[in-house]
Amino acid sequence: MGLERRAAFSVFMVGEGNAAEAPRPSSEVLAPIASLLVAAAARGEALGLAPTVTEREYRAYLADLLAEAERGDAGLAVAVRAEGSVIGTAQWRRSPYPTRRVHAELDRLAVVENARGAGVARALIEAIAADAQAQGVEVLSLEVRGNNHGAIAVYENLGFRRTGLLPNAVAVARTRYDVVTMCRELERPAGLDLLGSFPAGAGASLPHGIARGLYWQRTERLLLCRPSLTDADAYFEINSDPATNVHNPGGPMIDPTAAGPVLELWARHWREEGYGYWTVRDPASGQVLGFGGVRPPLRGEEFINLYYRFRPSAWGNGYATEVGRAAMALAAKVSPGRVVVALIRPKNEPSINVARRLGMQLDGEVERDLGKYLRFSLVP
Repeated sequence: MGLERRAAFSVFMVGEGNAAEAPRPSSEVLAPIASLLVAAAARGEALGLAPTVTEREYRAYLADLLAEAERGDAGLAVAVRAEGSVIGTAQWRRSPYPTRRVHAELDRLAVVENARGAGVARALIEAIAADAQAQGVEVLSLEVRGNNHGAIAVYENLGFRRTGLLPNAVAVARTRYDVVTMCRELERPAGLDLLGSFPAGAGASLPHGIARGLYWQRTERLLLCRPSLTDADAYFEINSDPATNVHNPGGPMIDPTAAGPVLELWARHWREEGYGYWTVRDPASGQVLGFGGVRPPLRGEEFINLYYRFRPSAWGNGYATEVGRAAMALAAKVSPGRVVVALIRPKNEPSINVARRLGMQLDGEVERDLGKYLRFSLVP
């Protein structure tokens, strides 16, 4: 039962639990909620409601909303003072699109004037977020009128970020206002492949002649993407596999939480130096096949490091060579004249063969903390 107590008020989801747990039965709460919102609309508050809306009309709307809530596709939160007066409300509604059922919209957040500044809006939003997440919602979005800077600040303080703007899309008589769109990501299930806007997976396409974007580039068969924390599950899966660590003296990765700091370091290389390792994906499915590329020199190094590691199901296709060629081209562009080095264990014949196919030459051995490595180098 979604009941959240504050010093002077309680917040609950209408229709959850039984009437004894909530300050009032749902049927008695709808009328004051409708009254609150109709009064706010009449004052010209930015709720997306006509100032002429009636309480009867809005009660009918709320009844429909609660019918959706019974199916798990909506929710209605209410804030009530100890003596029983309704002082605030908010709602969420799931997207009607079958492929967007993880998305819902937060709407109709309103707090009576004499209760503002007491944390009512924050409590309502958190109740909505918790209720929506419990129903499988992963992204909560909202729209706010562009001139409502106070509301925008509240939403930003509660984890919402701006995602877009509809210019002068609100019409009030002869006045027009922007619509600011915002969203907050809720907790997602583990193991999801978050492709975002990468040109991969179902429905992906590219304009004719375009082979790269701000955060990705295409090769003949692969999609090379800047790494992010959303790749952590795939990174751990690949690096915890004993098959990918046969030549790694440190052995397989055993701590899933260790993946995040590695990927954050790689992402920082891109932000600060303009290049780094890639997350390598299959353009058709979006699946992470592996990781590879070149990274900037670390402290005490004078060379750019070449690296590649793929899941076993991707072996034998020449992907490491394809990534290596793209990496050499990138190194030549961002740091011309600087040597690129691959440090490879002496018995790692597949990696040695990749280095040789890239034109790299063996120029000595290197002792590291975990043993001896062959040094292959090339100035691309």
